[in-house]
Amino acid sequence: MTRTPENAPPLLTDDDVHDRVAALVGPATQDGCVWLMLVDGDRRQAPLVIPLADSPRRPETHLVDGLRDMLAHLSHQLATDAGPGACLFTFERLGPTATGPDDEEWARALHGAATGAGLGTVGVFLSTPAGVRRVR
Repeated sequence: MTRTPENAPPLLTDDDVHDRVAALVGPATQDGCVWLMLVDGDRRQAPLVIPLADSPRRPETHLVDGLRDMLAHLSHQLATDAGPGACLFTFERLGPTATGPDDEEWARALHGAATGAGLGTVGVFLSTPAGVRRVR
C-alpha cells in the first residue's frame, strides 16, 4: 500500500485527478493490478492507495461483486456535508498503449462497483508502460 500526504490538495479538476494518478501509480511496471483510491465528499483523497494485484485481464463477476460489497461498507465513512464519497480507479497492465475491449470492460465494471455501493467515480484510468490516461 502507498500512502498519500495527509494534506494533499483536493481533487477539483480533471488535471488534478490525472496528476495524482500519474504521481502515485505512474507508468505500468506490472501486469494486472487495479489501484483503488478513495475520495471523500469534499474531494479529498483518503491517505491510502490500495493495489489489488494479480487482477485478471478481464473482470470476473465474483471479484467485482466483492469489490462493490467492500466499497458499500466504506461508503458512510466517505460521505461529508458536501456529498457522498467517490472512487478513483487505475487498471495497470503491460502491453499496448491503445485502449482495448478488456480495458473498456474493466472501466465499466469498476464504475458499476462504485455506483452499486452508492459512491461516485472521480475517474477510471489505464496505466501502460507509456503512462496513464483516462478511460472513463
